Amino acid sequence: MWRVVVLGMAAVFLTACGGSGSLVIGVRAGQPGLVDKLPGGGWAGFDIAVAHYVARELGYRDDQIRYTFDAGEADLSLGTVGGRYAGPYLVTTKDLLVRTQELRTLRALRSSRVCGTRADVAPLVERFGTAWQNVFVAEANVPAACGPLLADRRIDAIIADAPVLAGISAQYPGRFRFLGRDLAEVRYGIRLAPNAIGLRDDVEEALRTMYEDGSWHRAVIDYLGLLATRYLSPPVLEKG
Repeated sequence: MWRVVVLGMAAVFLTACGGSGSLVIGVRAGQPGLVDKLPGGGWAGFDIAVAHYVARELGYRDDQIRYTFDAGEADLSLGTVGGRYAGPYLVTTKDLLVRTQELRTLRALRSSRVCGTRADVAPLVERFGTAWQNVFVAEANVPAACGPLLADRRIDAIIADAPVLAGISAQYPGRFRFLGRDLAEVRYGIRLAPNAIGLRDDVEEALRTMYEDGSWHRAVIDYLGLLATRYLSPPVLEKG
């Protein structure tokens, strides 16, 4: 198994407390389409749209909202659910991204090079075994690291959450396509740091308002446009 590393970026979940008078929101690095840090210092992406809407509903002004990749300072964290959370704000699946005109079946992956994070490749390792993993998997610390490898033909496929694959594909117009295999269900929720647990009901109410006023659907179109037909309705809120 070989590894792909992007220095200075870590796909982490953020659970610690933020500063007084502001809301510090933890987001995941290396997730195109969900979280994009813009050259001018701003932020964009579906997760950012959800986080910003929730923060505004909680009463925070734009100048009081701060995003971070740092695991040590977040009040709220967006990403794959685990433990207690508010949401989900998206239910999706893991899929595969391949070059156009190549790789038509899942079986073809038995002799193909695949890039993904350790968590993302797990469904394929379960299917094909650790011997396959040791030879054919390029393990990345973030999905974004896999895009250049697929474009340069150093790998044959990327496995990641479908929205992230859509974000990677958008960086290489017309060059990639989805294999169209739902390999595992993934739920995105908002985790609260211990000091922010009391906000949970307010966060869920903010998500509910976002669903009802059409803002969630507009964010899907704006940032997940390639997959907009997959997400016609927001998910049902549940107590995580």
